[in-house]
Amino acid sequence: MLRNETEADDYRRVDALKPRQIILDEPGRPMVPLRQTTAFSWERIPRVSRVPITIADFEHHRAYTVQNDAAMANMRTQNDMVLYQQEKVDAARAKAGFSDLMRMSATAVVAENDRAEREGIAVTAMTREAAQANLDNWSAQAEADFNTMTDQMDQSASIISDPTFIDRMQAGVNGGTAEVLELSFRVSSPVPIADAYVVVMGAIKQPDETAGVVVFPQPIGAIGPEPRLIKIRQTGFEPGFTITDVKLHLYSHGKELGTNLSEKAVQLTRDQAREYLLLTHVATHQFDTLGPVPVWELVPPAVLANKDPKAFDYPVVVNIDADGSVISIHDDEQAAREFLNEIQEASALRQRATPQKAAASLGESVRVADDSVALDQTGRLPTRIVAAIQDMVFLPGIDLGQPQVGTTRVNLAEFYR
Repeated sequence: MLRNETEADDYRRVDALKPRQIILDEPGRPMVPLRQTTAFSWERIPRVSRVPITIADFEHHRAYTVQNDAAMANMRTQNDMVLYQQEKVDAARAKAGFSDLMRMSATAVVAENDRAEREGIAVTAMTREAAQANLDNWSAQAEADFNTMTDQMDQSASIISDPTFIDRMQAGVNGGTAEVLELSFRVSSPVPIADAYVVVMGAIKQPDETAGVVVFPQPIGAIGPEPRLIKIRQTGFEPGFTITDVKLHLYSHGKELGTNLSEKAVQLTRDQAREYLLLTHVATHQFDTLGPVPVWELVPPAVLANKDPKAFDYPVVVNIDADGSVISIHDDEQAAREFLNEIQEASALRQRATPQKAAASLGESVRVADDSVALDQTGRLPTRIVAAIQDMVFLPGIDLGQPQVGTTRVNLAEFYR
């Protein structure tokens, strides 16, 4: 529930939580941008989900931004020193190369004077002495520059392997000024889900001992049978905060899906889930009169695996039996009600002809239609639409607490809105 901005103790019920906005459970289903929300109040109620999603290797820990990460700061210092030292190495290498080139040139001049004398060409003593002095000078310079280059290279290697920086980096991990929450887990689903996101609820304590709950969404895209590694990094915490507890809730198009991390999760078959929903629906609305409604949390796998709403954009009118199963699909409400009247008359005849029998469940005891009824009465719907509507779970109409057959409009594309 979302806290009312004008009245601190008043909360507005939320119908769906999406990555960037929430949809309120009010007429017109108004949307509120998530960034404009203030505080939430969470109510624990039993939920049903068709898809058994597995979340494994869930871990969470505190981390640092680049600016406040002591380990990163020491790493940057070491890296800067290595870069600076590398520049000195490059300069020494260039100077040594130039000195060696000049030494080779001076050696060639001395060798040329020796060749000339052997061939009888006169070379003055001054020329020989100057050439030899030049060679000696550049030989000494080349050796000195080479030694300088090797010294700089040794210094660079020393900085890279200096254990002082490694020790500082390791010590920085526990520096006590973490302000980032990092999470990682692997997620998989036997039924493909085209578009999913997680909502993270973290109970934290600030350095001043004030406690609170942070809530933030994170899109994770498609989920399939192959486990996929997800990493989440959330900033904006006070440096030095501590984590009390972190919980993950997984959603698709505003509807929460059950996972192995869901509290007090119980495996149910589709029929068991429908029976549970029917009993809860009847018990909750003992004095109400309501029409049938779809249970979007149990949307068929074909709809979950699809990402494009247009593929299921077929508005129809459906007749729903008193146990929540689909009786028939029609183009308009009049045709649906006429067909429903025929079904109810046939049911009355069957009940008069057959003694009342003990039923194994509430659903069996209130069911009106039989399996011989043709589902698609429109004659125009694609097979996938008929199959998906038949697989959809509905809550039946209620008349003063009694489940009744009823008629309602449905469009599977509404799941994506």
